[in-house]
Amino acid sequence: MNKKKQLQAEFTAAFKQCEGSVIRVCAFFAGNNRENFRDLYQDIASALWESWPTYRGESKLSTWVTGVALNTACRYLEHQKRMPQFVELRENLCYNLADEASDPLYQTLYELIDSLDNDKDREIMYLYLANKKYSEIARETNTTESAIKQRIYRIKKKLKQLNEQQQ
Repeated sequence: MNKKKQLQAEFTAAFKQCEGSVIRVCAFFAGNNRENFRDLYQDIASALWESWPTYRGESKLSTWVTGVALNTACRYLEHQKRMPQFVELRENLCYNLADEASDPLYQTLYELIDSLDNDKDREIMYLYLANKKYSEIARETNTTESAIKQRIYRIKKKLKQLNEQQQ
């Protein structure tokens, strides 16, 4: 038997012996998402295969496999965090947004918001118009809820003044 086939046979036997550890790591990190489970399983199997020649037998095989699996799962999670999250839009929401975009009142409101001097004020108002709760806005802007309430009050007042000046 040539060296490559022998290496493959050794790896396959070792993988089958420790597959339970790989499955436990996948189940823990992927949760109930089957696609993530399958992707992570494949990533771990690939990582184990790539690093198999470096296994020297100084630790138990199951310990080594679990270590590689955990490191791979952590890298997988970091990669998943950087991936854009896709959200399915409800059809009626799309129609509402289209109606809103064509409404002159909304266009005026967004122009007024864009004319605000402070980027944080614009961000707060866009979150407010997206029907975010004060607590959510506070968390996203790294301020307190009471400060957000006060700031929205002041921004609304300023928007009214800007609107009156334009008319």
